[in-house]
Amino acid sequence: MGWILLRLLLAALIIRLIWKFVAGAVSGAAGPRPRSAKRGVALVRDPVCGTYVEPSRAIRIRAGGMTHYFCSQECRRSFVKTA
Repeated sequence: MGWILLRLLLAALIIRLIWKFVAGAVSGAAGPRPRSAKRGVALVRDPVCGTYVEPSRAIRIRAGGMTHYFCSQECRRSFVKTA
């Protein structure tokens, strides 16, 4: 009885592997799926090093009525020293 159950389980596993292989080959033959267009996040430029950063993640200061965005504390310090 145990051998029959083991054989059935093994057969089911083999059928599943073959099914996945065939399904992957068929979907791959159709070519890659087109990527959905992602909405881009507006980036701001660090005035010291020129790196573009997301405003929500940037270090910022207000100077001269403008907001300046920085990629790091080091760039912010350099900007403050020269301003």
